[in-house]
Amino acid sequence: MQIYKSTYLLNGMKNIISILFILAGFNSLCTAQDSKASLNQIIKLGKSSHIKTLIKVSGGNLTVSGQSKELAEVNLSYFKNDWNPTVSFTENEKEGKLTITALSNHKEQHIDEKNVCQIALNNKLTYSLGIAMGVGTSAFNLQGLSIDKALFRLGVGAFTINLSNTSIPTLKIDAGIGEATINLSGKWKNDLKAKINAGIGQITIIVPKDMGVKLIVSGFLGSVETPGYQKKNRVYSNPNLGKTKHTLELDINGSIGTVIIKEQ
Repeated sequence: MQIYKSTYLLNGMKNIISILFILAGFNSLCTAQDSKASLNQIIKLGKSSHIKTLIKVSGGNLTVSGQSKELAEVNLSYFKNDWNPTVSFTENEKEGKLTITALSNHKEQHIDEKNVCQIALNNKLTYSLGIAMGVGTSAFNLQGLSIDKALFRLGVGAFTINLSNTSIPTLKIDAGIGEATINLSGKWKNDLKAKINAGIGQITIIVPKDMGVKLIVSGFLGSVETPGYQKKNRVYSNPNLGKTKHTLELDINGSIGTVIIKEQ
């Protein structure tokens, strides 16, 4: 009976080992078949000067800048099994609609930064931006771009949003988990009211040193670091508040971590 049990266990172990080898071979085959692909598309300038732009990327590396001479340039390098990218553009005489997606083919978001999405916009056009980024790293180098409003929804990772010299009047940022840097420095032609729903991690906000700045912080568990701002209840203000032509008002809500204000 003992010999029979040993033989039975041995045969079972052999079967398990065989299955593991088969699975290993299958995984190797899947990896080999997961080849790289690219998508490169230029959207030519048309009749419209105002462009509603929606960008949705599930994970990887996303860069958006304002360096195109055309309406937009889109360059993607990705694994076929990870992304199913699409680019579409429609317009009438007054307005265009640009939609760029690079969404995961899996239920679980793929975070391989070898999946790269690079988008260049035109500095001479005006954009309304809606950007959703899942997991990974992002750099939004939008300094000097004409933007009338923007919504950023950021998931998990490291994010940089440079809105220097944009004079954007309406801004909302939903930050997830990780580190985010928001650059609002430069010259402003108007007031800004920004809503920032902070997540877990660190948010650094760069503001002009010669402009009135007001922070309203609520639902926050962590620390707020400012360059000597006056604090009254949940409101922080710099010495320039009420003395300059334009004001930055930042409503920061709900976070676990650190908010750092820097002047430039």
